[in-house]
Amino acid sequence: MGHGSTTSTKRLGTGLRRAGMLVAMLALLGVTAAQASQPKAGAAPAGLPWPAPKLTNPTIIQLTAKTPSSLVLDPRQDYVLQLPTGHPLNVPHGFSIWGGHNVVMVGGTLNILDRGGVMDLTDQTGTVHIEGVRFTGRRLMEGFDLSEPKGATVEFENVYVSTVHGSENTNHADLIQTWAGPRRLLVDGFVGSTDYQGFFLLPNQLYKGPAPRQFDLRNVFIQDRGGYALWLQSKPKVPLHLSNVFISPNPTKPAPDQWLWPALTSEGTWPGVTAVNSAPGEVAAMARAAGPAY
Repeated sequence: MGHGSTTSTKRLGTGLRRAGMLVAMLALLGVTAAQASQPKAGAAPAGLPWPAPKLTNPTIIQLTAKTPSSLVLDPRQDYVLQLPTGHPLNVPHGFSIWGGHNVVMVGGTLNILDRGGVMDLTDQTGTVHIEGVRFTGRRLMEGFDLSEPKGATVEFENVYVSTVHGSENTNHADLIQTWAGPRRLLVDGFVGSTDYQGFFLLPNQLYKGPAPRQFDLRNVFIQDRGGYALWLQSKPKVPLHLSNVFISPNPTKPAPDQWLWPALTSEGTWPGVTAVNSAPGEVAAMARAAGPAY
């Protein structure tokens, strides 16, 4: 697949942005930070398997068009990242979030205007919880990139991502890519479309620590217009649970072994993954709930 070189490029790009992060964050917190005991939007809808983590005196950051795209957070502190209610937030680029203990984002729409990715999550020390959020943009090139060697749990629930654009010969667009951790990846209600890859899960690609404790994918729909919709490392083995995972495969690659890795015929990694033409009603409804009114 040649994916390693693209991963290195992504890491280099985020590294180059890091130099100005501390100054930008200090200015940001002086204007928009507030303290609260718990986010108002933290109440979970009925049936949510992983509610937002309990927060201790969190810092609230109101995200606006003027918020720096790279945020450096205190790894000992809890944070709430708040999108506007009632309307989308239009920003030129997605956000890179470095650090923080528990980091929570509930509800809203983030519309990315320029070419780029949705969000980089790096070095959190507790739980990242993203719930009820729509991520849109006509020129998206990437979804979520995870570098979590410090043992974080990452939760995506009731999330929608519009099409990420790429190809084997250009940028390798993924809806979710992880190359270091997390310790647990928990997904329930995720709808997205890709021109290249869906979930590219190599948690030990750039991390020499233990394999994750748990990857759990529930109520997922991926429209796959490119290559592999689901890719999971073989060694070390990742404990994987799947429930209601649906793929609309590229019509030119109808055989499951063309869009699942490891291949079904070799290792049987993907029991319960179902090929469909469109998102089943229950999964589609979870994604439709995401947005400013969530």
